[in-house]
Amino acid sequence: MRSLLLLHFILLMGCFTDEGQRDPAGTSSSTGSTTAEPTTDPTTGPAICGDGVQEGAEACDDGELNALYAACGPLCLPNYCGDGLRGPTELCDDGNLDDDTCRSDCIPARCGDAVVQSNEDCDDGDLDESNGCTTKCAAPVCGDGVVSTDEECDLGPLNSDTGHCTSACRNAVCGDKLVQPGEACEDAADCNGKCRWTTCNDGMVQAGEACDGAGEKCTDFCTKPQCGDGYKSPGEGCDDGNALSGDDCTPDCQPSICGDGVVASDEPCDDMNNDLGDGCTPECTRDARFVFVTSAAFQGAAIGGLQGADDHCQELADAASLIGTYRAWLSDGSASPASRFTKGDLPYILRPSQLGLSVKVAGSWLDLVDGTLVHPIQVTEKGELVAPGGSCQAPDSLAWTHTHATAGPLPGDADCGGWKFNTGVGAAGIVNQGGPAWTEGCPEISCTKALHLYCFEQ
Repeated sequence: MRSLLLLHFILLMGCFTDEGQRDPAGTSSSTGSTTAEPTTDPTTGPAICGDGVQEGAEACDDGELNALYAACGPLCLPNYCGDGLRGPTELCDDGNLDDDTCRSDCIPARCGDAVVQSNEDCDDGDLDESNGCTTKCAAPVCGDGVVSTDEECDLGPLNSDTGHCTSACRNAVCGDKLVQPGEACEDAADCNGKCRWTTCNDGMVQAGEACDGAGEKCTDFCTKPQCGDGYKSPGEGCDDGNALSGDDCTPDCQPSICGDGVVASDEPCDDMNNDLGDGCTPECTRDARFVFVTSAAFQGAAIGGLQGADDHCQELADAASLIGTYRAWLSDGSASPASRFTKGDLPYILRPSQLGLSVKVAGSWLDLVDGTLVHPIQVTEKGELVAPGGSCQAPDSLAWTHTHATAGPLPGDADCGGWKFNTGVGAAGIVNQGGPAWTEGCPEISCTKALHLYCFEQ
């Protein structure tokens, strides 16, 4: 990565140079002919890449936002799909236009895109589970979690001969010779046609019976009532004979509904309110991603590289009951948020704090990397505000970054040795800033200092 940056810098110096003060009058000291056409506009001078004005041979010029992973590159040429640099609108870019793991439109290959990848048996691009290729891009087989032709049910690894979906992907029924939820017995001399003991409900506890009416809390097949036995007992809203979440009946035998505060397996979120823009809609789908600055501070060696930084973010988010997967806004010599982060149109918001609910940091990924935040990232995962401060001499209000405002790595090696050492320096951002300084504010901070990290939900 550093060699690529150096190459671009050399090209930049060779192609676009400041030739000194421009002559507003367009005069010349030459005694030669004055009829030759000038090579540049005498009123403006040569184009200067990086001045924020598109002119001359420049295809774009975003000024200080020109960067390798930005919409406009350091040579004032637009980022494009296939250049190997993951631009702000690209979900991937592997440097070619092949339909491999990164498709020719710079969208990651996925099951259902009708292109068979090396890890797929098939991919027909439809939702039909009965045509020989399932929505998991494989041939149907019992236990794959997909109800295909000739299957009555399929819970994947949860199929069980003692559950309500057997290992042969058949629904549990009385008479299949398997004792399943809601049944007391099967295929026994003293077992009736309803899979109940013939002696059940005669008032006496006999062999095979855990209880038998007569004032005890007992099911009508003479077992002790318990959630998950497949029998709806008093106090239970439902009982489907399993402990699965997200299948309309919760593990504690209550109907699973959006708004009950329990995140079921078929719900991305459930915050028990009808507020919009707070990360979870009234329909239990996501409408924003959370971002925070860590309450903990880390010296360079304590970060543990990019993976260690991601782990710190995730651990703190989990401890604060923030849903989702989190990564650190951090770059080293090989990777940056431009290449590591999930991009999308959802807004980024702070977690609830004294600043209020649904405080927006950026309206989308593109808004996040345009150089200016809607609001500084000054709230921790706990909902606390970071100490006020606006200079590089206030470590309590700084966060390690080594990252350009457009999400690519900053030039140089100010990354504390890949965020694994306390020697050298690291680049940091100023937490209470909303302009580019939020990530670029302090180019050289001693790695012995303990700073925060920015954490973004993916």
